[in-house]
Amino acid sequence: MWRGNSLRPNRLCARSIGLYWRNELRRHISSNRKQRMTEHIEAIPTTEYEATGLNGNGAASRNTLRYIILGLLGAHPMSGYDIKQAFDRALASYWNAGNSQIYTTLKSLSDAGLVESEVIVQKSRPNRKVYRLTAAGKDELDRWLRESVPERFSKDEFLTRLFFCGETSAEITLQHLLEHRASLLKQLEHMEWARQQYATRPTRRPRLLEYQMLVREYKEAELRAGLEVTERAIARVTLEQEQQRQ
Repeated sequence: MWRGNSLRPNRLCARSIGLYWRNELRRHISSNRKQRMTEHIEAIPTTEYEATGLNGNGAASRNTLRYIILGLLGAHPMSGYDIKQAFDRALASYWNAGNSQIYTTLKSLSDAGLVESEVIVQKSRPNRKVYRLTAAGKDELDRWLRESVPERFSKDEFLTRLFFCGETSAEITLQHLLEHRASLLKQLEHMEWARQQYATRPTRRPRLLEYQMLVREYKEAELRAGLEVTERAIARVTLEQEQQRQ
């Protein structure tokens, strides 16, 4: 009896210790896995579209993305997350890029010696990998800015479909026009939001902000012109529908 009673607590203690170290090991593995995911998973292309960077212009699009990122880093050092936020908040109306495209491009720029990175250790938050331009990156950005802008030709899915809408019904045509109008209004709403966010924001580089706002003026004028034509087209197709019912 004495021997059995003495062993039972020891066995329970050993089991508790085993459970403790098993849980510690799981937490350690989970922490390492999360850290690796934070640093690497967004850089893995999830689709062929994102892997190639194609958005209708192929290699030209990928090259332009390189210089957009160089330009953003030319303003100040940024993490990959910061760059994605800049696309979503400031560039979304005229250029977009997914996480995998951004991180793949950053790796390419780093391999080429155009950017360098530094891991910023943070106690209460995950560590940040911050990128900045090298001297070679600044020279490359300057060279691109001096180049003449190539002839602009963009592929437009909406206009391509509208081109053939004479072969379908007025109902389908009107559906495309209404969806296009909704898209234009959404983009204009974003432009207004961007103006309110950035136009009066204090900045240490007012000349840079001046040209960024000029780009928004160009884009807003383009969107409003497109909206005006779309409204006339909607009225025309609606009238066509009414005449067919008579």
